[in-house]
Amino acid sequence: MSFFGKLKSIFKNFAFAKNNEKLEEILIEADFGVKLATALAKEIGSKGDITEALKNKIDTIISPLIAEINVNSDKHPFVIVLEGVNGSGKTTTVAKLAYHFRQMGLSVDIVACDTFRVAATDQLAVWANKLNCRIFCGNTNPEKPREPASLAYEALSNSKSDILLIDTAGRLQNNTNLMNELAKIHRVLAKIDDSAPHETILVLDATTGQNMVEQVNEFQKIHPITGLILNKLDGNAKGGTLVRVVNEFKLPIYGVGIGETEKDFEAFSVEKFLKDLMEK
Repeated sequence: MSFFGKLKSIFKNFAFAKNNEKLEEILIEADFGVKLATALAKEIGSKGDITEALKNKIDTIISPLIAEINVNSDKHPFVIVLEGVNGSGKTTTVAKLAYHFRQMGLSVDIVACDTFRVAATDQLAVWANKLNCRIFCGNTNPEKPREPASLAYEALSNSKSDILLIDTAGRLQNNTNLMNELAKIHRVLAKIDDSAPHETILVLDATTGQNMVEQVNEFQKIHPITGLILNKLDGNAKGGTLVRVVNEFKLPIYGVGIGETEKDFEAFSVEKFLKDLMEK
């Protein structure tokens, strides 16, 4: 039974108090989190059409935070750092953003700060060549990787493009050493431009459930996150985590990765998200 199918069924044979409790349980199962689930159950549990009430509420939470990256032309280059855990899709997202900005007529430089993973640098080099972007990368000797912060500093010091996209190494949010390395990248950028980076975007794998909340919490401790990009958003039964993340952190959603090519990037659609939730 779909997520919204469960919601419809609970109001057929139960009194309101019991329904309200069941609604809260279903929302928690769908990863809305206890706090949001309790609030939603209390607010919409007495509505005649609970599914429409919940859809409207989700729309109210998410829609105001759907946004585009606003490039400030006074910042040259406009520095964007992409962060996230292993496997979230950061490197491919760099290519998608590079393509997006190139379509806008902006010049783009890419920085391959995942210097410990030669494959990531090679992948970005291919994208940079295809998209006509300059790339800054360290040596490709895995035994002597370039320090990421040093490479970021060099790139910002020498970039002449409109946009500087910085790819960072995938890291577990509970790995202190890797998180400290990320903090150092932010510190060296600020030495050149105290307003840099101008965007710090967290790339999230939308299928990871409640772990997304922990990721936002931990990455925020390093540097304020300015927006989210979502990958693998398939509207599964755990989709409530996204609603929880947006509701708790009030972070803009800059887009959704929908495939593996540079063109597979689009604005977040609440309508599509709700449709997927209803059909799963």
